[in-house]
Amino acid sequence: MAPDNLGRLMRWYPPAWRDRYGEEFVAFMQDSYGSERPPIKARVSIRAGGVRERARRSGLTGDSVPSPDRVRAGVLMVVVSWTVMVVAGSSLAKMSEHFDTALPNDPGAHHLPDLSYTVIQAVAEVAGLIVLAGAALALPTLLRFLRSGGWSSIRAHAFRAAGCTAASAAVTVPVLMWAHHLTSHRRNGGSTAYTTIALIFVALVVLTFAAWTVLVVAAARKVSFPRSVLTAEAGMAIAVAFAIVGILIASTIWWTSVMQRAPAFVSSDPRLVATATLMVLAAVIAAAGAIRIVRCLPTSLRC
Repeated sequence: MAPDNLGRLMRWYPPAWRDRYGEEFVAFMQDSYGSERPPIKARVSIRAGGVRERARRSGLTGDSVPSPDRVRAGVLMVVVSWTVMVVAGSSLAKMSEHFDTALPNDPGAHHLPDLSYTVIQAVAEVAGLIVLAGAALALPTLLRFLRSGGWSSIRAHAFRAAGCTAASAAVTVPVLMWAHHLTSHRRNGGSTAYTTIALIFVALVVLTFAAWTVLVVAAARKVSFPRSVLTAEAGMAIAVAFAIVGILIASTIWWTSVMQRAPAFVSSDPRLVATATLMVLAAVIAAAGAIRIVRCLPTSLRC
């Protein structure tokens, strides 16, 4: 088997695993396949094993790592789910523009959609404040980590996040100026050129969110948080997880009520499926993270 192909397969496993079992892995692959490329089923199995091993060593699954690491993994799952929900919520905000004008004039037709949308906004704002509070609480520990030489371990992630941010900022002003001079029809699909640029801009923004989330996760995995800070972060993460599930429920009520009263407004929007999928994904990840925290937190407090 070619060394580069073997190296790519081994990179699916965490560095600690490669250091301990790398030679045995190479010997096994050479004995099993020689110079031949392994079949697809074997390659898929090896990659799946690498993903499972990374999940286990990061604390996402199993109980082989210390309880505080498992609690931290649960908190980071909620952080990732919040990023996914922010992207989905931004799409919902764009989709729901002027939804009141699409509803019938009967005041009763506005009550449930307006109420559910208000709940979405209120819960999202509270959750956003909790996320900011969690970041502020973790900042002193992170700064100590960076001053002690930790910068080199996250430098590449930081540069990627900064580069994505710069690219998004450079595109934002031209896109907004262009949109300001277009009619509503041309901004919403009437101009192919604008739609293309807008999609690129959205992709850049999503990539920026993803890059910053990767940076946060990479840094948090390397930082040793005091028990009091970790406990507080865990409590805030559980609250954010409840908020994410609440946003999904309120959004479902909003969609259902608007679809009953103004079906053309919702059913004709091509973003509906993608937005709903992201919201469900965010809620699932958040719930899994919260369950992970609740199961491990009592043990962590005894450490």
